[in-house]
Amino acid sequence: MKTIAIIALIGAIVIVVVLSVCMPAVLAGNAFLNGFVTHEILAMMAVIMTISMTTIATIHIWFNELEQKHDKKVFGKARKEINQSAFYFIWIFVIQLGVLIARSLPVFESSVATSLFNGASVILLLCTVVTLVDIMGVVRSLTPEE
Repeated sequence: MKTIAIIALIGAIVIVVVLSVCMPAVLAGNAFLNGFVTHEILAMMAVIMTISMTTIATIHIWFNELEQKHDKKVFGKARKEINQSAFYFIWIFVIQLGVLIARSLPVFESSVATSLFNGASVILLLCTVVTLVDIMGVVRSLTPEE
């Protein structure tokens, strides 16, 4: 699954760069993107991140309960992966904030720059969603099937 996500991410980056260089009006002239790639996208990412951090805390509680029940510490690697996802959220959020600040600078007023920033913001939002899907996969694997 991670390989597919990485390939999709690379593909999205290539598409954004090619569109931005060859046809910048597609991403720079899009009224929805220009309105969405503001504090709105940051707010959406904050909501996703908040939900995910709560889920990560719950997963840690489940790990503790299972380890205490069986009197074994077996979730070390899983804990590291879940914690890594939490740090991904934080870094993606910080990078998105940086992209939005840079996008507002007068030096980047060209349509190519606007197109690149709009595309980068959408890609960062997609990274947030992919990370959330990964966390929900852990939740699904921990919950018993009925």
